[in-house]
Amino acid sequence: MKRLVLFLIVAAALLAPSAALASGVVLKVQRATHLVAVTNGKTKVSLVHTGVKLRVGQRVAVSGRTLRNGTLAASSVRVVGRAHTVHFRGLLLKKSGTRLVLSAGGAVISLSRGSARTTSSAGDSGPQPGSTVDVTATIGNDDELDEDNVTTVSADAPGGAIEGTLTIGTGKITVVSEHMALVLNVPATIDLSKFANGDEVLAKFTQGADGTLTLTALSGDDNAQEADDNNNNGDDDNDQGDGHGGDHSGGGDGGNGGD
Repeated sequence: MKRLVLFLIVAAALLAPSAALASGVVLKVQRATHLVAVTNGKTKVSLVHTGVKLRVGQRVAVSGRTLRNGTLAASSVRVVGRAHTVHFRGLLLKKSGTRLVLSAGGAVISLSRGSARTTSSAGDSGPQPGSTVDVTATIGNDDELDEDNVTTVSADAPGGAIEGTLTIGTGKITVVSEHMALVLNVPATIDLSKFANGDEVLAKFTQGADGTLTLTALSGDDNAQEADDNNNNGDDDNDQGDGHGGDHSGGGDGGNGGD
């Protein structure tokens, strides 16, 4: 009898949804879709589905489960402090003299470059769009992220992910986030029949040597249930970290200093 009970306990543990933990700093809050981007580990960023009202810069402890598209469904979110700086890794999408726009874990993150820079900075020798970068930023009182240090990890990022609103074209899709619109080529092997214009989606993509972006997986992301449905012809890789070969190990380096 004891062996039977033990067997049932082990079987239940194997069948239960895997627990997911994210302990770090809130980078972005998308109130309309109840999504927040949270640093998770040394350089990784995770997208979390939660109804809890959060602000950029809050240090949080999140528990929940990993959904099929790699985002997290939070069962518990605790605010444990506030950070003044934050560290993460992402794909540099766009660069100007005053702003950097990155994709990290599917979230599009905007960094202010400071008033001392000029538009000529867009042609400087620093990291260029299409590269994987390591970011340290200061969190301002207005929830803005101000660039402290951005260094190139790899000049040729293989790809990334973006969460946003879908527009379907001929052989292409456009995913529009708050600070960016990405046009992705759609291979013939990917079926878009389950999607419609205006859907909230998470799109994974690869980047070619010529800079073109090609869709590799598309999933609904309007809510946790959609995010947990089967990916559309996508890989079942739940690692959405920086989406392009970053360091996903280690403990929560969410920023220096708290309240």
